[in-house]
Amino acid sequence: MSILIADSGATKTEWYYQSGSVTQTDQTEGLNPYYHSADSIGSVIEKELLPTVDVVDEIYFYGAGCDSEAKKKMIEQALSQRFSTAEVQVHHDLLAAARACLGNEAGIACILGTGSNSCLYDGSAIVEHIPSLAFILGDEGSAAYFGKQLINRYFRDELPDDLQNALREEHNMSLNYITTNLYDGSQKSRFIASYGAFLGNHAEHPYIRKMLYKGFENFVRRIVAKYSNAADYEVRFVGSVAYAHQQVIKEILQEHGLTAGLFIRHPMERLVEYHT
Repeated sequence: MSILIADSGATKTEWYYQSGSVTQTDQTEGLNPYYHSADSIGSVIEKELLPTVDVVDEIYFYGAGCDSEAKKKMIEQALSQRFSTAEVQVHHDLLAAARACLGNEAGIACILGTGSNSCLYDGSAIVEHIPSLAFILGDEGSAAYFGKQLINRYFRDELPDDLQNALREEHNMSLNYITTNLYDGSQKSRFIASYGAFLGNHAEHPYIRKMLYKGFENFVRRIVAKYSNAADYEVRFVGSVAYAHQQVIKEILQEHGLTAGLFIRHPMERLVEYHT
């Protein structure tokens, strides 16, 4: 039996393929059905995946944006047309986080990467979900959330001088460049999140530490702590932002009477264990 597993976020899609004793991993751009058409999803699969993948029996695709039957169907059709003999299952990336973090255990699973999300998982299904509201209205604690704050504070002249100068050196801070990408760009959250990386590079700066603390505290207080009987479960995380800043997140969880569990940068390895 051959199996293909995909974990697709806003920025990239990680693929794992196994057929007998042969295994391989690939990476393509993120395939979010809110930002891609069915044709563009199919084009990415044909150009970047099909040349290296042979026959597939089962496909498990976990993706950001796969939160409705219509969006799931878009991904499913694109895959089924290219892998006509495969059984295809498409799920939201939040279920991937829950399965990677918790396997068959109950607990609270969180995503902190380009965007943010969370759920209460009973060991087999998501039983409670507080919406992330995406990067415009929510996504607390994510790279896009911090990137938006950073750009705003830069143009309001609220950053210390050393950070203002460093930000100009490391990123394009032209107002025309930023607004053009916001209004005309197809991947707005990914663009904004690219500025969030600045906080990781300057995490020891007192001003940045305060920004990070407040952002993660908002995520924990306004979302995680509101799940039913939250104190009875471990809170586990996937995503590059959570992994990079796990110490401060652990401190905040403890302050709210919550228990920190695993922090996983890339969930693919644990998804492979779950499915195989």
